[in-house]
Amino acid sequence: MCRVITPDQGGGHGHTDDPLSIAELLRETISQELDALTELAARHHMIEDEEVRHVLGHLIGSRRKDLAELWGLLQRVEDKAFGDHPHGHGHEH
Repeated sequence: MCRVITPDQGGGHGHTDDPLSIAELLRETISQELDALTELAARHHMIEDEEVRHVLGHLIGSRRKDLAELWGLLQRVEDKAFGDHPHGHGHEH
């Protein structure tokens, strides 16, 4: 997959309003959040203390809701980027 965003050579960060760049940032964020959720779920599975498991269970549920919101946001941004068509163009004849 090609990368739309070119990192700043000075180590800083840039700002964007380009839908493709925003979508890429959101996909990276979702990927990181999924990794964090996997780690949290692994710890939930390993820990036997019921109080800790209960709190971790709530955190996992909250993260899942956040991921669903991020996914919906990504879909809306991609719709903007591709003009509401999955391939960026219509198929009318």
